[in-house]
Amino acid sequence: MSSPSPCPLCDSTPERMFPQAHDWLVRCPRCRLGFADPQPTDAQLAEIYSAEYYSQFGYQQGAADAALARIKRATYGRFLRSAEKFTGKPAPGRPRRLLEVGCGLGYSLLAGEARGWEVAGLEPHAMAGAGLPAHLAAKMVRGTLDSYRPPEPLDLVSLIDVIEHVRDPLATIRQAADLLRPGGVLMLATNDVTSRSARRLGPRWVHFHRAHLWYFSPATLTRAVEKAGLTPLGVRTAWRVYNLQYVASILATGANFPLARMMARLSLKLTPRFLRLMSWPPLPEGMVVLARREG
Repeated sequence: MSSPSPCPLCDSTPERMFPQAHDWLVRCPRCRLGFADPQPTDAQLAEIYSAEYYSQFGYQQGAADAALARIKRATYGRFLRSAEKFTGKPAPGRPRRLLEVGCGLGYSLLAGEARGWEVAGLEPHAMAGAGLPAHLAAKMVRGTLDSYRPPEPLDLVSLIDVIEHVRDPLATIRQAADLLRPGGVLMLATNDVTSRSARRLGPRWVHFHRAHLWYFSPATLTRAVEKAGLTPLGVRTAWRVYNLQYVASILATGANFPLARMMARLSLKLTPRFLRLMSWPPLPEGMVVLARREG
């Protein structure tokens, strides 16, 4: 196997993390950034992000779809409250402007609209906006940051569970920052490779899979936003709302933990529908990093 690419944060030569379990996964010995090397090809990524991609999160039609929207809206609402401490109150006659990058099915736009934001979404996946009200679906653009230009500078650009999927996170952060007004805020949410569950499970951690190209810690993600020219505003725990349908659907397709996969499949089969779709209290999972574009 060829030598890994240098770490994009500190230019050190990374080491294989779990060569027996994940021979594509490396970690920088200096800054501890984890990443996929080699990255999947475009063809492999196209297979990963197929039309069935959202089924692993329990996406179905009808009640399950409504339940997924409910837990996602609750989670995104919590994230927005964190960002609003730094974006300030809207000026009279001018709502705050939010772009959700990689907004998927679009449930984050429901949360933004409910909190008074003027929202727009950006998503390359074919399922973009599935199930949204028509007026919100019309505010979604099929595409990426490479070509998107908002009509006016934005108060907040949000990437929720996105930065770990992109080819070049530093370039993505810079592109997002370019869309902000001076004083505007960037919000990133992702999993924490130094979390207790990651340390305990090692190679069995559920987030080690080929759709994720980058594995950040609070320190490395903060360093990334600084390197992209932004001023960090802090790191917060990501409190997320789940239900059994969502969690078990992910575990049921995971390859890292066979026992968890078996138990998840049994849960999906045996648990009554109303219990599978019932929202849980918020749980800590991952991190939210906020950063400001200075004038």
